[in-house]
Amino acid sequence: TKAQGSVYIEQGQTKIVAAVYGPKEVLKREDFSLKGKVMCEFKYMPFSRANTYSEPRQTFEEKVISKTIAEAMEGVIILSKFPKSEVLISIQMIQDDGGTLSLAMTAASVALIDAKIEVRDLVIGCTIRFYNGGRILVDPTAEEEHTKTSEGAGFHLAVMPSLSQVTALKQAGKIEQAQARECIEACWEGCLRIATAVKKLLEETLGEQPG
Repeated sequence: TKAQGSVYIEQGQTKIVAAVYGPKEVLKREDFSLKGKVMCEFKYMPFSRANTYSEPRQTFEEKVISKTIAEAMEGVIILSKFPKSEVLISIQMIQDDGGTLSLAMTAASVALIDAKIEVRDLVIGCTIRFYNGGRILVDPTAEEEHTKTSEGAGFHLAVMPSLSQVTALKQAGKIEQAQARECIEACWEGCLRIATAVKKLLEETLGEQPG
């Protein structure tokens, strides 16, 4: 089936492809809903991660990422426009060098816009790494991101920038409340910077600027 919308994004050495299929009518009675339904399938491509081979079947980690993205997109898509229908977002990680979840969120959002799916706003993701001692690193590499949690904490934040709303927040590692607030603010600023670049790209390629 041909995708209604798609996007290829690079951020540093991380490379990802997202495609949107639908909306298509739900035929199974048990899946019936008066508003649309969002499904997401995230998958690492073989050898997309250093020293790791991705299995053909979806792993538990990939299922969790898929569920997180689907839930975030449910908050941005105007589902009442698609009764009895389903939107499928397929995301393939070609090369993972950090910021996987955040970039996947952004890619899914842009693919939805390319598919002409009505949305409330863009969804933009950003990843940071906090190190004990106070250093905050925005957009860390995979090696930096996977530093032991005992040495700091990591944050993934996804926001709707024009509406100033958070759609997803994930934290790994322990951190003091004041430091967590500082990290979230750094993530938010990172999201806004990325949003500016994405909106400019959408204006140039699609002639539209959501939000």
